[in-house]
Amino acid sequence: PSAALSARPGTTLTDVAYARDSGAQALDLHLPLAPGRRPVVVFVHGGSWAFGDKEMPAGTGYGALREALLARGWAVASVQYRFSAAATFPAQLHDVKAAVRFLRAHADELSLDPDRLALAGDSAGAHLAQLAALTAGDPAWEGTVGVTGPSSAARAVVSFYGVSDLAGLSADLTEAGCPLPAAGTALVAALLGADPTRGAGRQAAVAASPVTHAAERRVPMLLIHGTEDCVVPPAQSRRLASALSAAGSPAQLELVTAGHIDGRLYAPEVIEGLVVPFLARALG
Repeated sequence: PSAALSARPGTTLTDVAYARDSGAQALDLHLPLAPGRRPVVVFVHGGSWAFGDKEMPAGTGYGALREALLARGWAVASVQYRFSAAATFPAQLHDVKAAVRFLRAHADELSLDPDRLALAGDSAGAHLAQLAALTAGDPAWEGTVGVTGPSSAARAVVSFYGVSDLAGLSADLTEAGCPLPAAGTALVAALLGADPTRGAGRQAAVAASPVTHAAERRVPMLLIHGTEDCVVPPAQSRRLASALSAAGSPAQLELVTAGHIDGRLYAPEVIEGLVVPFLARALG
């Protein structure tokens, strides 16, 4: 434990290294004004597993989410992870799990409640959040990045337009009449280092899909998706919601008239009306 991790209420710690394998393995921790041990929501940004930033600036959808969670008295950790050009999957999943374990390992210093932790993310980040929660504790997926020992489990997941079925993404784009379905295949291929439509590459895509692991852990999920999304079609969240429900795991699917990375998905009626009540039930 490092004294440098000590933080006062209402402050932000930036670029905190949760592992040392790459400079990308860092997180920002935003602390609410509320004193005492706070629940923490760990946010994983999107960007096709290839780009994006952990910053959650005011005036954006990310910022609106961060501000609403802080106002509730919850801490918000935003995670940077290795991109597909630097490391193929499961490096990204291992990084997210390492960030969760790091926060639990330093919960005393940071006044976090390690038992009240949720994951959230958008698009590719939501894929990682879903998968991290569903595979928590599985040695085949846990990895050895950063601090090992603490749990990587989450009490709940909030998914904004997440990729839930890597193997089915291109077909969903085609079925929805979206342009450039091959682009979905190319992004997944870059992540996996193999063609997800055939042979071993398809097997890897199935294995890396949250829908495949829906029955492995009971994790309540709120799945928010735009009906006009032609980057990650809503069929992805529909399929995961069905799989979770079939496995007896709580799944709340909310469809919004919106596209991909659309401000309407972060409107007050979504953030205050859906996300905050869902997390309040999950985190107490």
